[in-house]
Amino acid sequence: MAVPDSGDFWPNLFSGGVGAALGALGTVVVAVLNRQPAMASLVDARIRTLIESYERHVGDLQRQIRQLESKVDMLTRALEEAGDRR
Repeated sequence: MAVPDSGDFWPNLFSGGVGAALGALGTVVVAVLNRQPAMASLVDARIRTLIESYERHVGDLQRQIRQLESKVDMLTRALEEAGDRR
């Protein structure tokens, strides 16, 4: 087995390091691309939960507004009747 010249060592080490770095980068990219559907469905589920929560909150607020409007109508009629009695 021949001992490599010291002049061949650094270029070989550099090209090996670049190859390893590209391989690692490719592995990370593939892992991220494979995770995207799971992440997208998780984000979609979270957004759906938030929208449903806001819709329930808006519904509750609309019910409260209707109740307050009916109370205002009732109080307005009571004031008009009290004014008529005077």
